[in-house]
Amino acid sequence: MSSERNELLDWNLLYLFSFDVELDPERQERIGRLSTGARINFFSKRGLSRVYNVGREATLAGDGSSAITGKIEWGSDRVLFRDDDVGACDIRSRILTDDGATIHVTYRLQGYLGPGGTERILTDRRKDQYGSEDKPYEVPITTSPRFQTSSREYAWLNEIQGIGFGRAVVVRSVFRRNTQDIYAIQ
Repeated sequence: MSSERNELLDWNLLYLFSFDVELDPERQERIGRLSTGARINFFSKRGLSRVYNVGREATLAGDGSSAITGKIEWGSDRVLFRDDDVGACDIRSRILTDDGATIHVTYRLQGYLGPGGTERILTDRRKDQYGSEDKPYEVPITTSPRFQTSSREYAWLNEIQGIGFGRAVVVRSVFRRNTQDIYAIQ
């Protein structure tokens, strides 16, 4: 028996929902430089973050479970901007669905900020900032969300591993939005 595989493992993705989180630039907590990098805590704007189904479907494709739609009631993102220009995030949020269920979401992610990215984010130099209102800088991100809920309707989320693909939008070196499409790995 050979110890090397000659085919890929088969995984299917089930689209769950998308979300747009508007970050509040006035509520950033700049903790400062630590031995491992610099920490900034970000918070979402209340009432401006939403969870939706891109296809506007009432159920999940091929699954029959209720589509997840609603709003993000609360969210925070603890980011460590490392000296190697990588932002490492620890994100927690709470979704309130349109039908009244509460779903807690947690995930970690890392994103490369480009050469000199950490300094651009941390300094207040006006001429060397990321993104503008007309042309925002977008950081590609991949996430691995986990879910917790006591809702019977959405209890199946407690058992799955999610994967998300998205973008963080930066304007004048300030993170403004996190947009993602979330899938279940089956």
